[in-house]
Amino acid sequence: MTAQPPMPLPAPLGVPSATAPDRDFAALAAEALGRLPELAPAWTDHNPGDPGITLLEAMLWAVADLHYRTGNRALDGWSAEVGLYREVPGRHWSGVPLPADPTRLRALADALAGLPGDVRAAVRTVGAPLDAERAVADAAPGLVAAEVRAAVRLLRAPLVLAVALDDSDVIATVAATVSGGGTSDGSAVAVALRAAGVGPRLWDEELAAVARHRRRADLARRLNEAAGRVRELVAAAADRMAAETALTGEFGLDAAEARDALGLHPAPPGARPEDWERGDGETTAWPPHPLQVRTVEPVTTGDYARLAAGVVDRSIPSRPVTVRRVWAVPAVLPGIAWDGTSVGTAASRLGAITLLVEPDDPEALDTEPRRRAFLTSVLRQALAGPGETAEIDDPYEPVHLDLDRLAPRRMICDEVGAALLEYCRVTLRGVIYVPVSSSRQQVLDGALDRIKLLFAAGRPETAVSSPDPGYPRDLDGPWPSPGVVATGPSGGWWPGEPIRIAELVQVIMRDPGVLGVDDLAATTDDTTTDDATGGATWHAEELPLAANGVPFLGGHQCLTIRLELREECGDGC
Repeated sequence: MTAQPPMPLPAPLGVPSATAPDRDFAALAAEALGRLPELAPAWTDHNPGDPGITLLEAMLWAVADLHYRTGNRALDGWSAEVGLYREVPGRHWSGVPLPADPTRLRALADALAGLPGDVRAAVRTVGAPLDAERAVADAAPGLVAAEVRAAVRLLRAPLVLAVALDDSDVIATVAATVSGGGTSDGSAVAVALRAAGVGPRLWDEELAAVARHRRRADLARRLNEAAGRVRELVAAAADRMAAETALTGEFGLDAAEARDALGLHPAPPGARPEDWERGDGETTAWPPHPLQVRTVEPVTTGDYARLAAGVVDRSIPSRPVTVRRVWAVPAVLPGIAWDGTSVGTAASRLGAITLLVEPDDPEALDTEPRRRAFLTSVLRQALAGPGETAEIDDPYEPVHLDLDRLAPRRMICDEVGAALLEYCRVTLRGVIYVPVSSSRQQVLDGALDRIKLLFAAGRPETAVSSPDPGYPRDLDGPWPSPGVVATGPSGGWWPGEPIRIAELVQVIMRDPGVLGVDDLAATTDDTTTDDATGGATWHAEELPLAANGVPFLGGHQCLTIRLELREECGDGC
């Protein structure tokens, strides 16, 4: 029997996708496979032939490919109609504002089909929009004003499009030379086009529209030819406004065109996804900018934490309470659940996430109603977008009640609650051996200071540092709303992590004057008592902490400083 050759590794996507803020397929796959033992401990077959691994790799390839395509997109792939994208009111022949109601849309179609030939001819020949609308309204009295305007636009669209195509060279020249061709109401452009004999039957608004589209299509071509220079100007700017000013000066753009040209850079300084979106989340750029692509990715625990970090609770008008640090812990912790009910004990189950928050003024939350109000504010901030009702305020609303509303930031099956950070008072017991020439108090104070620093900073391997205040290099999931500061826990002990006594010994021994440490043990206020003695339970190997707690040293410690007369510490050190 011969062994089958090993399955080849997937080909990497390529160098361009590794450019910030992207990671290539290989990096994504390595991270995902590294997380599998933690997220799915029962899943042990991680070979390429495993169906689950195949599906995971297919999903990661799609994500990497999408990033690659958007990060390297070019404006020359956009149609002349779209050019540099504009919302419906800024477009013309293909941007007809049709009725959203299917019944009314059918009524409009029936009315157009039944219009007499003389009415159709009149709409294409009359000299003013009001005359055309009056002719359609008289022939189709069942249409409302907006539907009449849409009918006129549809009837005249072939005429406008024919002029745009047949006279494109003249339109391009006029659009490029007439002042205000891209920003004004178009009256100057319309006069110039009419003087050039273009579109004698078109109205001024239609002439301005074809000139505007021609200008934007030419501008897209010009910017693509100078894409390197565009990226160079943007990268050299201090912020987004400076970048747009530089683009305006070099390429003669208006404000909207400069914003769109900014999108040729995959990571403009100081730019956010909202710079290409309206208040309701609708994009003003198409295809979306790479930053926007990342806002539609799956929500992560980091997203929940970043959003909760911007909370300002004003339930106490004289003392607004903000968030100092926040963690998104994959567990149920004592606090409030997603529907506002109280949670008394910690638990662990799939999909459960608790936003564990440390207020900047814990003393302000001195009553249960104030604590609940603060935690409710945390869930509102983290789980509701603009125009949404937070789930905490209406927990049993049908999911599909309104298909047009923005999707909640909570992923389906995520059970997100909120809890307050607890502080676990730690007391130490043991003997520290020092030379006879040492100052006992100085050695003791130094040892306690180093342990306090460890508790405050956290272990290097688990402490989370604040993200770069500039452009975040690895965006995952929905971006915080404008005005929300995106911060994570700035250092600190990870809640619930036990304290290893051995690492405390190492911290104490960092003082060259310490000869040894004997019988070191620790306890906390909330540890169970020893049934035999009635006192606290001392832990000599690992001190467990509450799942929602971080350690701090109490004022009273049971450490003894013993002078050692010998040069080296004897047995038991």
